[in-house]
Amino acid sequence: MTELDLYKFCEGKEIDWRGDELYVWVYFHDLGDFTKMVGCNWFSEGGMEIRLFDNYVAIELVDLCENYEIDPENILKKGE
Repeated sequence: MTELDLYKFCEGKEIDWRGDELYVWVYFHDLGDFTKMVGCNWFSEGGMEIRLFDNYVAIELVDLCENYEIDPENILKKGE
């Protein structure tokens, strides 16, 4: 996954900083695209914690960004 891949995936989705955590809200029908973009290796070591809502999930991106050497503020600047 590249920074551009993640940026484009997050485009048009709700995304927000909550303290030092960056969350993107992903509808269930977009989860396949997300997992394909991230790659199966990310999920093979015990999965990923999410927050489950009615028809979407909130995914915290900072750890994922660090793993792929992406500055999360290049996805969304704090304070935007």
